[in-house]
Amino acid sequence: MSTRLKSLPVISIVAAALDTLCVRHEFDHRPAELALFGQAWLLWGILAVLAWPFARLLQRPLRSLARAETAAEDRAADAVGFACLVALPVLAHARLDVYTNLYGSVGELATPWPWLQIAGIVVGLLLVQRFVPRLLAHVSLVAVAAPLFLAALAVGGCVSFHDEAPHANTVHASGANAAKPNILLLVWDTTRAKNLSIYGYDRQTTPNLARFAGESVVFTQARSASRYTLTSHLSMLTGTYPSHHGARLLNQTINPTRTPSIAKLLREAGYRTGGFVGTDVLRARTGTAFAFERWDDQVDPPVCDTHAWAMVHDFQSVLAKFVPALSHNGNPHWIQDYQRPASEVLDHAASWIASDDPRPWFCFVNLYDVHWPYLPAADAVGRWVEPYDGPVDGFLERSDRYPKHYKPNAADDRHVTELYDGELWELDHAVENFLGHLDLPRANTAVVMVSDHGEAFGEGGLYEHHDILECQVHIPFMVRPPGGAQPATTSALPVSNVDVAPTVLGLAGLEPLKDMNGVDVLGATALDPNREILVEDRDTGDPNEIKLGLYSKGWKFELRRATVKDKIEETKQLFDLSADPDAMHDVAAAHPERVAELSARLEALRAAWHADDSSKGLRGAEDADMLRGLGYLDDKK
Repeated sequence: MSTRLKSLPVISIVAAALDTLCVRHEFDHRPAELALFGQAWLLWGILAVLAWPFARLLQRPLRSLARAETAAEDRAADAVGFACLVALPVLAHARLDVYTNLYGSVGELATPWPWLQIAGIVVGLLLVQRFVPRLLAHVSLVAVAAPLFLAALAVGGCVSFHDEAPHANTVHASGANAAKPNILLLVWDTTRAKNLSIYGYDRQTTPNLARFAGESVVFTQARSASRYTLTSHLSMLTGTYPSHHGARLLNQTINPTRTPSIAKLLREAGYRTGGFVGTDVLRARTGTAFAFERWDDQVDPPVCDTHAWAMVHDFQSVLAKFVPALSHNGNPHWIQDYQRPASEVLDHAASWIASDDPRPWFCFVNLYDVHWPYLPAADAVGRWVEPYDGPVDGFLERSDRYPKHYKPNAADDRHVTELYDGELWELDHAVENFLGHLDLPRANTAVVMVSDHGEAFGEGGLYEHHDILECQVHIPFMVRPPGGAQPATTSALPVSNVDVAPTVLGLAGLEPLKDMNGVDVLGATALDPNREILVEDRDTGDPNEIKLGLYSKGWKFELRRATVKDKIEETKQLFDLSADPDAMHDVAAAHPERVAELSARLEALRAAWHADDSSKGLRGAEDADMLRGLGYLDDKK
């Protein structure tokens, strides 16, 4: 058996241990799991097998570089050279990955600096190949391999950066906080109010949610702060609009010390805090996890976080561009789709809620199931989807079967809507099972159900949530206060999901921060029929492109800015919601005085918190791949 073949298990386990260590350091909010190390070892083993023929082909030059003269030096040169060849592509990819931008542009690769770094990696590995074999030749390879193997096994299996101890500001249960209610914040991602029977839909897609609404306060005129998952969730957790907390598609994070999450305030008040999410958009490093004792965001197999997988991931993407059969509906990544089903998210949340801890809890849950693609199970299809023989499926235009230059018709729109209805029905049952199995003490548990944004299915010729149409920003919002069953209450007063944070704080008996834009919707005097509500869409690849919506006294005013032929153009639209509830007919020309008034009001409203529309620009392909995989960076948008 050749030296290279003998060294393969050692090389792969050492590389896997180092990669695992990097992942655990970066994702230190996650407890160490053996699955990560096991999967990484398997992947690095495959990469080593693929590198083996190249190591054999380069055997002579590698031995020559090491100046091997004896049989022992030959064996050492073969083993070290093999290790360098296994590591080189992953190390090179990790550096080049930094120099691709949001849209996968490789323009920066035309500059010298990335290639100087690659040259540095190559030189470093050549120096290793030059000097290390001579050192190893004086000892038995077995004497080196055995300790390396055992050390890698120990590091990969045991080393963790996760802090299990509670933070210093955690207040444990006392007579005062033991009486505080538990609070469940349940976000149905991408759920539009228009497809819920409690909001007037003629199909009973969510019968269990309807029963929940029967003992809740239901807000019929709720809007989302943003149409993008991350910015809207951050608005919910901070009580501030996107231009206040600063996140946008081109800046996938916030400074949580400047715009704190309600998790921090609740922890300081004696709550234990847990977050469980169904999408990689809400991963910890965006700032969403700040002050949560537990943040559960492992949506794909653990190996997908490794540097080795990042290389494989990009290789698959490039290969799919040349081999259409590998594109798999726009997502060629065989084991990675950046999301997970509600059943898994809710199981983890239920386990955390049931843990032995006397403190009241705040549990935030994001359920991503009705987000694109729309792929209900067979029983839901049989129940909700009528026979259809057209070319459109749940992947929309990213489907492998979608015809080029095809324009969907009413039958296509109906079909996609029915697929979405099937997913709503499935999600409705998953949530009902979760709440039923928890056996929540209703007298001491409050539930806030809300969405981050809606969805379009052909309205205005648009799909998904890349604009601020009413179907894309009109959302469900309901609150079941603690105290058990109570008569349903319906409110048509204007609210926003930016009100979630102060409402949750109010349920916990806490005051909202003075900088919050939202209000406690259950407050006796909080809601004003003349209150103005804002929607901000700054989530495109163009930092100058902005869509702003202002709701004021039955009117919807829109201000849109975009770059057209290197110039920033601005358009203003006005909709009379009393006559046009879907806001499809612009009446700005007929009401110039109203346009001027609301334009000034919009500017004054955002000036109150010094709205910042600047952008740093997102770098690196990792985030871009995730956003593209979930439909946020489709080139057709």
